[in-house]
Amino acid sequence: MHWILLVVSMILTPGGMTSPLTPAGEKPPVVTMSVDSGQTIMARGDTNFLLCTLRIPDGYHIYWSNPGASGTATEIEITAPAGYEVDSMQWPRPEIFNEPEGTTYGYEDHVTFIIPFRNSAQFPDPGAFLVSARWLACKKACFMGSASSRIEVSLVDHVAVEPSLAMREAESLIPVPISERPSTRVTFAGDRMVISGPTDPAGAPGFIPGHVPGVVLGEPTVRADDARFEMVIPVDLEPENALGAVRAVHGLLIFGMNPQDPSYTIRMPILRPTPPDSGPGGSDGGED
Repeated sequence: MHWILLVVSMILTPGGMTSPLTPAGEKPPVVTMSVDSGQTIMARGDTNFLLCTLRIPDGYHIYWSNPGASGTATEIEITAPAGYEVDSMQWPRPEIFNEPEGTTYGYEDHVTFIIPFRNSAQFPDPGAFLVSARWLACKKACFMGSASSRIEVSLVDHVAVEPSLAMREAESLIPVPISERPSTRVTFAGDRMVISGPTDPAGAPGFIPGHVPGVVLGEPTVRADDARFEMVIPVDLEPENALGAVRAVHGLLIFGMNPQDPSYTIRMPILRPTPPDSGPGGSDGGED
């Protein structure tokens, strides 16, 4: 009989570390971390998943990949054993917070990050993945925190992969590519991105900007009726601040205000200007 071996051990006590933002005498919040498998069995040759869950005390929140007007993005670092490759982490749709410094994006109560991985060697040995997290938890004051955990993984052959209940719940909060939304179009023309498509029963459309160095997104304007919407987002390019990054417009099209409501990821490369005699400008939308 084949079984997957999953042994999880916390090697650093989760919690907070005093930061320069911390007022004297205030205690840091206890943010706890757990790491689990995304499947009941992990199969050799397939993409498998780790789930990293952070539980956040009442009233505090931590931050998305683009924290917004203030804050620091949550970091999850994976050290994989030999014979495995780790793909890009999947971020759930964030909530929107109105703070004194401005609008920020992040998570409260709890959040689960999905980390895909696969075997790069034909027969990798069982091994330990080290999952390390670092976050900034804010309420009235802000505290840096960190934790690490090990999870032992072994893969088995000739099995049907079955997502765990926790994996199904986590996947339901991950934005899907905009290409999967019917009748929705994304275009870029010089200084603006335009998103148009059918409305959604969940609520009004909105946009959460991603962070790309050298690309500044302005406040969207939306025109909508009962059937369709059009959203225009100003785009300002600052090549001097690009830091060598590939220029792109990145963000989330969202509907409604709850994390469970629909969300779609957009990533549109910004091409170099087209010469006037080479045809019309603009480009179709892309996504992660």
